[in-house]
Amino acid sequence: MNTLYRKVAVASVCTALGFVLGANEEVKAATFTLAPTFTSVVRDGGTGAIYDGRGEDKIVFELFDVVYNEPNFLELAELAEFNIGNFFMSPNTFIKNVIFQAEIHTVGFAFFRQNPSSLGIFGYVGNGTVDASDFEAGVFLSSVDVSSLRAGDILNFEVTSFFNQRVSNGDAFAGFGIRALSPGGLTIANDPPRKPRLIVETADGAEPVPEPTTIFGSAIGLCLGGWLKRKKLSQHNRIALQR
Repeated sequence: MNTLYRKVAVASVCTALGFVLGANEEVKAATFTLAPTFTSVVRDGGTGAIYDGRGEDKIVFELFDVVYNEPNFLELAELAEFNIGNFFMSPNTFIKNVIFQAEIHTVGFAFFRQNPSSLGIFGYVGNGTVDASDFEAGVFLSSVDVSSLRAGDILNFEVTSFFNQRVSNGDAFAGFGIRALSPGGLTIANDPPRKPRLIVETADGAEPVPEPTTIFGSAIGLCLGGWLKRKKLSQHNRIALQR
């Protein structure tokens, strides 16, 4: 009977330990929204210019920025740079996810009255000012399907790895270019309440905590192993005494 009570007690302690450790799991996270230092439109080609994949000049629009692609004649791209020189995280914090978010202002522009099939985002190291050369700078990061989107819809581009690299390198500005990857055009809102933004999600990675089920299983295993070891030792002692 004592042996039965001892087994029940061991199992109860192990179960309680598993639930207590599982309940202590905690993930600290924070989300930051960064506003751009500027947004601008850079033109490549058009009347009186050469369409060659290089930016010609800056074009200023009041309430929106244009993303436009008319093959072999004209392309307009939106550029946005963010000051990340003062972006600070504690040593135990890591960047979990970064999204470049923007809102469609209108569908269609100029000759094209439909959306491109997709928009691509390109990342480059910025300097806080608009340079026509930024049109061709950077590397492709990701794309979104915009073929069926309408005014007011939100665009979300995943740029986590690029942003992480800029922060790791200590760069002062992270630059992004939005370009149409197929013929068509649309406008992106740039008035203050609806400007493009970076949404940065961080998490505390100081003390990674295993899943509750993993902790529970480990606790059960340790307790059961200890009980079996004591049982085997007890049997060995009884045999020795009988001899």
